[in-house]
Amino acid sequence: MRRPFVARDPERAVVERTITGVEPGGALLIGPAGIGKSRLADEVVTAAGRQGHHAMRVHASEAARELPLGALGPLLPAQPPKDVAAVLRALVPGHGRGLLFVDDVDLLDPMSAAAVHQIVANGLLDVVATVRAGVELPAFVTALMRTGRLERVDLGPLTAAGVAELVAAVLDGPVSSITVAHVQRLSAGNPLYVHELLTDAVESGALAVVDGLWHLRQLPAASPRLTDLLNARLRSTSRQERLALELLAIAGQLGLSQVYGLSDHDAVEGLERRGLITVRQDGRRTHAALAHPLYGEILRTTLPVSVRLRHSRTLADLWERTGARRREDLLRWAVWRLTGGGPVNAAWMTEAARLATLLRARVAVRERLARHAWQATGAAEAGLLLAAAQFDAGRSGDGYAVLDRIAATADTDEDRAGAALARAFYLGWGAGRLDEALATLERAGTVVTDPQWRAALTTQRSMLLAASGAPDDALALLEPVLGADGALTLQASAAGGLAYMLAGRFPEAIRLARRAHRLATSAERAHQDIGVLPGLAGLCVRVTTDAGHVADARRFGETVLRTAAGKGDAHGLAWITAGLASLELPAGDLEAARGHAIEAAAYFRQVSSPIGLGWVLAIGLLVAVHEGDPARAATIAAELAATRPEQRQVQLYHYEIDRALAWHETLTGDPERARHRLAARARHWWDRGALLPGVVLCNDLARLGGARQAAAILGDVPPGWPLGEAVAAFVRAMAGGDGPGLEAAARRFDELGFTVYAADAAAAAWAVKGSVRDVNRLAAAVAACTARCPGLRTPLLAAVDAEHRLTPREREIASLAAAGFSNRDIAERLTLSFRTVENHLARVYLKLGLHGRNELSGAPPRI
Repeated sequence: MRRPFVARDPERAVVERTITGVEPGGALLIGPAGIGKSRLADEVVTAAGRQGHHAMRVHASEAARELPLGALGPLLPAQPPKDVAAVLRALVPGHGRGLLFVDDVDLLDPMSAAAVHQIVANGLLDVVATVRAGVELPAFVTALMRTGRLERVDLGPLTAAGVAELVAAVLDGPVSSITVAHVQRLSAGNPLYVHELLTDAVESGALAVVDGLWHLRQLPAASPRLTDLLNARLRSTSRQERLALELLAIAGQLGLSQVYGLSDHDAVEGLERRGLITVRQDGRRTHAALAHPLYGEILRTTLPVSVRLRHSRTLADLWERTGARRREDLLRWAVWRLTGGGPVNAAWMTEAARLATLLRARVAVRERLARHAWQATGAAEAGLLLAAAQFDAGRSGDGYAVLDRIAATADTDEDRAGAALARAFYLGWGAGRLDEALATLERAGTVVTDPQWRAALTTQRSMLLAASGAPDDALALLEPVLGADGALTLQASAAGGLAYMLAGRFPEAIRLARRAHRLATSAERAHQDIGVLPGLAGLCVRVTTDAGHVADARRFGETVLRTAAGKGDAHGLAWITAGLASLELPAGDLEAARGHAIEAAAYFRQVSSPIGLGWVLAIGLLVAVHEGDPARAATIAAELAATRPEQRQVQLYHYEIDRALAWHETLTGDPERARHRLAARARHWWDRGALLPGVVLCNDLARLGGARQAAAILGDVPPGWPLGEAVAAFVRAMAGGDGPGLEAAARRFDELGFTVYAADAAAAAWAVKGSVRDVNRLAAAVAACTARCPGLRTPLLAAVDAEHRLTPREREIASLAAAGFSNRDIAERLTLSFRTVENHLARVYLKLGLHGRNELSGAPPRI
């Protein structure tokens, strides 16, 4: 697999600055093995060579260190120079500028080191050198750094964003966020480890393209290549040291006193000195952990089963003796106890199963813990946790069977309500069977008398009603419970945020959605039971986007995306990536929208959510149409049809499906049918009080040529909804042929971050016509918008594009003029007459609505 060079721009800029000054300079790259020192130096040296430097490379080594000029020898004449002065004469070019790259400068033989010292100290050549972190720097290197002749550049691990960029570049395709987070955790940002992990995972089949997305289908075993790289350090350990390493590999981290109790002081201290473990202070606790995550992977993979079982039992016994100080420790205890065997505390196991669900642990772990707890206690809580794990694993039949057994034996309001709430959730959100879900809640309401649990049943009903497109009914039910305390406040806030969003009442929607997310985050930190709200962060992204705050929604979405990926939370990732896809499409980043849609679809398939899958397929279809890709659009449309959205009663995202189908019908040559579909559905939603779908569909209807129909449907937009107000202004200006109104709408869309809508509004303003100068100015505005939306295709843009496209010759001349070439220079360069160049530029200015050459550099020419 290829090894791309990415995510090192800041460090590269520093190195390049040192070798491009007036006088030769030097840079010393310092970092651990595999961090990319040599690769960065080589990239800089190669680029300098292309720019005319006389580039030379030296790779020092232990073997060549014993030979005089062993490192520099390949650069010298066959007859070796007898002194340093002769070496310098041989290396410094007679003309031009020379650049010397010295890899592992600490391994130079004495004579080569003396030569390099003189080269840097006297400014004879530019020098880039590398040295591994932790080794003792040669005295001459320290002296050069002290005098400022050699600038130190430290290379640390890649950031999470850098790892994501590297992974995408290596695999050359979209990669799931969970996969990137897993590679980030294992590699700890080391580029060499990233590459080796990916190579081995692809070759073993652990990493493969699933539904158009690179995804870890199973956790890979330790990489053979990395095992070879790292195992030498792990092999040279004593018996007691190996014991400490193995225990830390299973435990992740242990208190230092615990490690001392299981091994011995000398072994632990020796491991820390050699950099195999780290010891750090965390408040009043001192923790020991392996120095790199890959050490743990290698140790766990090579550990005999019998040893793993023995160590797991040892750790579980230790925790029972010392007590779990943090609640996460309880989850670790449960896994160790079930792995290693021994007596089980049933109450502890139930609590561990609940904690595993709360922390979104792997489904297999959650099911194992919950099943053991339920078998041991028969408690409804444990059964509900088991059912949740089974539903999340895609085994809904098993989940419903467990819920049936709980309902049959329930003898408290808590158990009756819990079983009903879980069944209604999975019937409604999982299968889209609204009638059955509501009937389940109504039956429970006839036997549950506790006010708190009755309020919980009411809150669930309101959420489902909102999801079915009846926000007014949902809000009427919610009013009595929105002021409740505790976990119910979270559930009610989430339901209220959804209902207010659909009603177009965005100040209330944003307030409640953000409150719900804040409460959920606080509850999670406190390890309180918050119920099943995997789509809550996605809801916040949607609410903020549809309110008209694109930048805020993107910042929030990207933050929670990283958190969900780090937890391996497929449910949360599905809704968050879907929300980001729906954001980036109108914002104009079609590539990002396509990638998020592909990823979200993969997660929704994984967690068996046809409702979510239908929504994100609709987004993917919209992206394909806006990119003018009929083949991909047809493939997505076929899969969307196979999800049978018409059979689902939970219709929260049906309007997205309707608009996607309408755009696809326009692409395939039936715009009249598309407009009819949009008008009918917009009227349906508006009449039900679901103003958000109504406004969105009217916007599409106007963009596809049905502005008068849209204006007839669109009523007053609630105050405090910037996007709704912008759409209403656009639709009415479009219906009335109001050029200035359309220009104003385009500016407003652009201010809000909806660049695609801004481009269409500017194109509509251009179509109204006016003076030649106005027409060209508007065409230039369209060009400016579409330059920020690469690949965008819409019917409104097509008309402007056809009339104002620059010819290849016009574009060539415009590009040269924008770069600062005079008309005479351009004429000589292209072998044209001076008058021809002038005429071409005059047509360019007219087409782009410019007043002359000074404005040309800021106007992106339309191709």
